[in-house]
Amino acid sequence: MFINFSRCALIGLIVAMTASCDSNAPTSAAVEPAPKVEAAATPDAPKPMFGSFGFDATGMDASVAAGDDFFDHVNGTWVKDTEIPADRSGMSNFSLIDQAVQKNLKVMLEGAAADRAADGERRQMGDYFAAFMDEESIAAKGVAPIQPELAAIAAIGDKKSLATALGESLRADVDLLNNTNYHTDNLFGLWVSQDLNKPGDYAAYLVQGGLGMPDRDFYLEAGRMAELRTQYQSHIARLLTLAGVDDADAKAVRVVALETAMARAHASQLETNDVAKGNNVWASGQFSKRAPGLDWAAFMTAAGLDKQSSFVVWQPTAITGLSKLVKSESLDAWKDWLSFHAIDRAAAYLPKEFSDQHFAFHDQALSGTPEQRERWKRGIDQTNTAIGEAVGKVYVERHFSPETKARADAMVRNILSAFGKRIDAVEWMTAPTKARAQAKLATLTVSMGYPAKWRDYSTLEVRRDDALGNAERASLFEYQRNLAKLGTPVDHDEWFILPQTVNALNVPLENRLIFPA
Repeated sequence: MFINFSRCALIGLIVAMTASCDSNAPTSAAVEPAPKVEAAATPDAPKPMFGSFGFDATGMDASVAAGDDFFDHVNGTWVKDTEIPADRSGMSNFSLIDQAVQKNLKVMLEGAAADRAADGERRQMGDYFAAFMDEESIAAKGVAPIQPELAAIAAIGDKKSLATALGESLRADVDLLNNTNYHTDNLFGLWVSQDLNKPGDYAAYLVQGGLGMPDRDFYLEAGRMAELRTQYQSHIARLLTLAGVDDADAKAVRVVALETAMARAHASQLETNDVAKGNNVWASGQFSKRAPGLDWAAFMTAAGLDKQSSFVVWQPTAITGLSKLVKSESLDAWKDWLSFHAIDRAAAYLPKEFSDQHFAFHDQALSGTPEQRERWKRGIDQTNTAIGEAVGKVYVERHFSPETKARADAMVRNILSAFGKRIDAVEWMTAPTKARAQAKLATLTVSMGYPAKWRDYSTLEVRRDDALGNAERASLFEYQRNLAKLGTPVDHDEWFILPQTVNALNVPLENRLIFPA
């Protein structure tokens, strides 16, 4: 399990870290006193963005009593005075730091793209970013890059071939950073992580998927959800039409009907978040009996999982229900569904009308974001998704010095030491409880700044003239990297968050905290 700290109590540690980076990041919480200078020598230093000790009291609204509305008491003035940019659905202090990080990444990636003599990962970064930014070339190619995949889907002739196609599309694309939202638009998602039952080993977790909207409630609830379903159907029809698919309106109806049936089979978010309910070990030979309908042998072979002896099936009733639908629903409906999701997934790398339509539904309709982000910002996101640790390595070299890391590590040691003293001092703990608490504190690992061992992207092919192909190869590379972990000891040094990410991560199974640069 992974927990995204977001705005948790540890924000002070993250803010202090960010403040000490050797970058053009905004001035943040001070961690060392500034040297004394003559008043006339330099202008006044800018006011720290979050206050001199990590908290901005000017953002409070003292006119609101804390007992009446604590949120407005603490944040009221900041909320009133802060304008949400048109390309965002929300704004926070994290967003302000992220904006500065984005500017640094822009300089890095544009520089790598312009350096045609670069090699290795710098060449990969530059070529990936340049391919995405080359809108003229993408427009000239039209829908040609997606046509081979659509042709392969059209050629599916029976349910065994369908199972093979579904297996080939399996990816390690579950949202690991937010354990309240396991979402994938593939029929199933695969998550390779530490085994709950054998912590020294990796397990293959199989989770529910198949929905283009975020959750089952979007398909089953009334009111606003019903409006979104109508918009979603129009979105499907529009993308199919743009791709030159015939009878797009009727196919959109079939896709929504199929996904609605999937939603009925899905476990709820409450059930999904119950670890005890999720920890279900199935031997590979049990799938055909426990979840009949899908040709599991064909699926597992195509997914590269035919040698895997067991799986943790996180939502067993959903896996059974989705497998049943493979048999009961028409082959044409499944092919329509595969075609739509192939186009929707590729939209960011297709001509502008595709990415605009993708934004109109996924960001405007679902999230309320008024305007699409500038292309360079999207290019940064896509490059981070594909080869994020390669980007992170350069980011750390430029913006997170060894001195900064040493100061952050020292700060963590001080915090842990203080925490240990507090445990000893509390009166409500018994001696055995204190001993257990100290034992857990002694095993806590805090990973600071960046991973000890960087990911190797040397086998990933990145071409400057193949934006969609780059994304598809990167997705397959990440899937195969995860598969390679199966059967090996757990790597406790692996990072699940990028050094350039403005956030932090808790890995409870490993008793580990990760704070990116």
